[in-house]
Amino acid sequence: MPEHDPQVSTGRGLVQAEGCEPVRVRYRLVIERRPEGPFAHGTLTGRHSGLWPIWLEPDAHLRLKNGRSLAISVTDLVGDVAEFESTGPVPEA
Repeated sequence: MPEHDPQVSTGRGLVQAEGCEPVRVRYRLVIERRPEGPFAHGTLTGRHSGLWPIWLEPDAHLRLKNGRSLAISVTDLVGDVAEFESTGPVPEA
């Protein structure tokens, strides 16, 4: 497998931001290797009413099914589907 192929994982997790209720989500996480280091992005599917306040916050965390946590920022929200990007170190899969 070439080193530049992205790693894709899916699962159920929890997204939370300070001052917001945690939201259970299904996630699709894509980890790409870039010259500056690994970068993660993907989608979250959950309740719009729960994701909306998290979208308004600049910093959030996604807890993955393996228990690891990823610092993220929700960049878009349409209905029950949000897009996100990593804002901190990306754990190795």
